[in-house]
Amino acid sequence: MKLLSFVQYITVVLVFSLVSACSDDAGVTLHEAHVYKGNVDVHKESAQIREQRLQLRARQVFTDR
Repeated sequence: MKLLSFVQYITVVLVFSLVSACSDDAGVTLHEAHVYKGNVDVHKESAQIREQRLQLRARQVFTDR
């Protein structure tokens, strides 16, 4: 019985130490309406350029249409 309570104690200590190790990231980003707070999007392009690129890719694949 004493061994079981010791094992339970160690288990609880291990679980709490592992869970507390996950909370090191303090980089919380708060939400503001219509404001992007992330990194600069290197893939951002205008809708017209994106449409042209998609049409070019489609023509390369669908040659029978």
